[in-house]
Amino acid sequence: MPNGPISPRKTPRQSRSRDTVEIILQAAARVLARDSLEGFNTNRVAEVAGVSVGSVYQYFPNKDSLMAALIERTQVALAETLEAVVANTDGLPLEAALEAVAETVVEQQYGTPRLAAAIDREEMRLPVAASLLAAEKRLLDATARLLERHESELPALDRSRAARDCLVITKALVEADTGSERPPPADLADRIVRTLLGYLRGPARDDRDPPSRFSR
Repeated sequence: MPNGPISPRKTPRQSRSRDTVEIILQAAARVLARDSLEGFNTNRVAEVAGVSVGSVYQYFPNKDSLMAALIERTQVALAETLEAVVANTDGLPLEAALEAVAETVVEQQYGTPRLAAAIDREEMRLPVAASLLAAEKRLLDATARLLERHESELPALDRSRAARDCLVITKALVEADTGSERPPPADLADRIVRTLLGYLRGPARDDRDPPSRFSR
């Protein structure tokens, strides 16, 4: 459970204030990438950001609020990245498009493994689901667009449900080995692609089954 409110004290409206908040969030990410949760606190973030602790508290009442904002920022960045990958793979075969998606997701997770593990852990602890709905919808929509391009190659399926299931499968495979601070398995992206292709090209699913859940 959070130790106090997790909503920001205020929303920055002027460009200077937005820049300050971005600097603080970038510093928070660097602290987690280097020191994980053990070294994460508002004093350390302020030091790395080059601002006073008072400047941090001006926007974030506590470190849980700061973490919640960082989780949302990370999820938005992932959505933007996936949207770009889907746009850039227009015209490619399904397998090639899935390879590009898998390689990107693996890099996002393992490029800064301590940061990714910390965010995954805190996303489970903090009540942030509502604030992530918009970013998660972007992820689902981008995946659905990719599948729509290849409908002629796939059996009949509910595109929205299939997009959600693809995200669940990818998330489970990517996160299975995180937290160990080791490089990702060399075949991880390939296993993601093969698993997704097996799911997508399998027998048609009974739409009476309940949909899988992407939100945790």
